[in-house]
Formats: sequence, C-alpha cells, structure tokens
Amino acid sequence: MFTARARRGLRLTAAAVATLLTAAGCGILDGSSDSSSTSNGQVEKPNVRIGIIASVDDAPVKVAEKLGYFKEEGLNPEIKMFQSASQTLPALGSGDLDFSLMNYVTYFQNAAAKTLDAKIVADAYQGTSDALVMLARPGVTITSAKDFEGKKVSVHQPPGNIADLLFRSTLRDNGADPNKVNYQQVPFPNIPNALKTGTIDAGIAIEPFMTQAEKDTGAVRVLKVVSGPTQDIPLSGYVSPSKFAKENPKTVAAFQRAMSKAQQASGDRSKLAEVMPDLTGVDAATVPLLNLGVFPTSLDATRLQRVISLMESYPDLSKLTQKIDASTFIYAPTPAGS
Repeated sequence: MFTARARRGLRLTAAAVATLLTAAGCGILDGSSDSSSTSNGQVEKPNVRIGIIASVDDAPVKVAEKLGYFKEEGLNPEIKMFQSASQTLPALGSGDLDFSLMNYVTYFQNAAAKTLDAKIVADAYQGTSDALVMLARPGVTITSAKDFEGKKVSVHQPPGNIADLLFRSTLRDNGADPNKVNYQQVPFPNIPNALKTGTIDAGIAIEPFMTQAEKDTGAVRVLKVVSGPTQDIPLSGYVSPSKFAKENPKTVAAFQRAMSKAQQASGDRSKLAEVMPDLTGVDAATVPLLNLGVFPTSLDATRLQRVISLMESYPDLSKLTQKIDASTFIYAPTPAGS
C-alpha cells in the first residue's frame, strides 16, 4: 500500500496541529462547560428527530440512545435511517429532521450555495489513515497511483463527495491523472458485493464494510486516501436547521451535551459492539477488529477549514465557487434578549 505525498496547499499550520492535539480536551462540545443550564428550564422540544446513515460515523447516536444520554438531557429521540447524507437534505429543508449526520463536503456545498440553511452543532467523525481506504478485488494489480487509470473505481456517491475528493487528491499527489479513472457510484454497504461480482475493480470503503469485504471477498487494501496533507481530516458532523436551532437553544444544548458524552464513550469498543450489529449488520465479535477513525468531543473551525481547503482544490467537482469561512457555519446560541 502506498500513501500520498504532502501537498503544500493543505499542510497543517502550527495552530491546527495544536488544535488537533488538544481537541479531546477543549472546545464548546467537550462536556467541560457548566451543565447547570439543564436546571434553567426544560428543553423547548423534548421529542427530536435525528437522521443517521448505516455507518460507523453515527454509531455514537445509538450509543447515546442505549446508554440513556439523551434521556438524561430531557430528550426523546426518534432516529430515522437514510442511505446517504444527500438524502437527508430534503428532510432538513422541510423541517422533518431536527438534527442529522452529514459529511462535511455535502454540508459546505449546500450551505455555501444556500440550498441548505443549517448550522453545524457537533463534530462526528475524523479520518485516520486506516479508517478510509481503497480496496481492490483479488486479481486486480494496483501497486502505484497510475494503476488506477482505466480501472472501474467506486468513490461512493455522488461525484464531488468527500471520498471522491480525497481519492483524487491522493492520485494527483502521486503523479496519476484522476480524470483517467472510470468512476462508479456504489454505496459503502454494497462495496463488498460489487468487488465480489467484479462490478468494480476497486472501491473506497469504510468500516465495517472494509473488514467485511476483506473477509468475504479477499479484497486487498491498496491505497490510503487519508494521509499526509489530509491526515486526521474531519469527515462528518451533526447539523441542525438554523430556524430550529435559533428557536430551540436549550434543545440544541441538550443534544450537544448528550453527543459529547456519547462521542467519548464510543472510544470504548465494547460500547460500539452493543450498537454496531443493529446499525450496520456487523457481528459484535468483529467490532474489535474494525479500523476506526476518531470520535471528536469538540468542534473546531480550524480543523473544519481543512475540508474547505480540500474542496477549493477541486471547485468544479465540489461546486464551491466562493471563499467561505468555516466559523460562520458553526452554531452559536443567540444571546438572551437579542
């Protein structure tokens, strides 16, 4: 397996490095703030609707439900399952969801274009070199970036998503032409079968589908797409419609506290083993073997700006046509009386 060479435009600044090193112990969502706000009155809306997809990213939502973190904060969640983040957009826009997991590229695409009026309220998942990789089916030889040229490769869906941009960035950094790849759209849960049937030669996979493909099809890891300049890049977060967040600040704060506790608890594989079978279909015995990223307990604009920098490298695909500041998309409670 080979990794990307660092690309100057995405290198971490010293401040960003410091943020990464301290992310687990600081920030507005780390659970260290005074929780006395729960005693200032009940949440405005105890019954909340949360959109998730069948992936490890949002396992903490199920952890929060199972361990009673939502209940402790006065929330009664209705958890709705979606196939992809893009499918949650209509529900968020119509007010049918109060919170939803969303990969950051999809979020910034739509928020910048003003097709989605929502704020980021909590971080969800952060990539590591082993948490998002390209798998090749047996019999397909890929030893360099240029070997992907002409191959049928899935980068999830649709074009310009975060997996697609990370893959293109890695190929470009290693001297290959991303435009010479035969791109396919296969949802993460279908990657094992697509590799087995030969529908694709290679495909980006996340857990638990990565380990499933390796066990069931003999798939081989051939490329790390989160490495070098994209190491530890934020992948997804939880968003809330701006109108809902403004009108229900205590509810949002309760959700943030519950998720902060759940994110921290999800670092314990035994907690994940209790929810992953129902969420993704993986058996509990496999959970300790999964290659997982990080579940951040804080939300930081400096780290989120790295996603925007990646998108700016591919404006045609990311549809990002203007300079944007990550900090303007992070939820901030409206001061009382304003």
